Amino acid sequence: MRSTRPGDQGVRSEAAVASAFVRAGAMVYLPAFGSNGRVDLIAERSGELVRVQCKTACQVGGSLRFWTTSNTGNQPVPYVGEVDVFGVYAPSTDLVYVVPASDVPTRACFLRVEETTNRQRARVRWAVDYELGPP
Repeated sequence: MRSTRPGDQGVRSEAAVASAFVRAGAMVYLPAFGSNGRVDLIAERSGELVRVQCKTACQVGGSLRFWTTSNTGNQPVPYVGEVDVFGVYAPSTDLVYVVPASDVPTRACFLRVEETTNRQRARVRWAVDYELGPP
């Protein structure tokens, strides 16, 4: 039975992101003290350290949406300069996506999983382009 306590989905998403990085051959380092930092985990790929902020995406129509800010004291606080990538777990696809922080807008990011109704392709973030794999 799944718990409905606040924060449980975030913990599941962090575990999914960490697992996907490990499956992809990365080393994963977790914070030893304090779970409320701006960086949820560090992934080491090919000798490069990457600061990862983990997020959960929900499906909205043909897209996956995740927030690119934290909500501190009811004020959105962006992660600019504090993280390198967003590790995004989408329960609806059961996949993890790695999105560079430089590729996301302020507040929310949408990754398309289905064609647009008007067949637009320009300026569309396709989820498949950021796919890391299953957890």
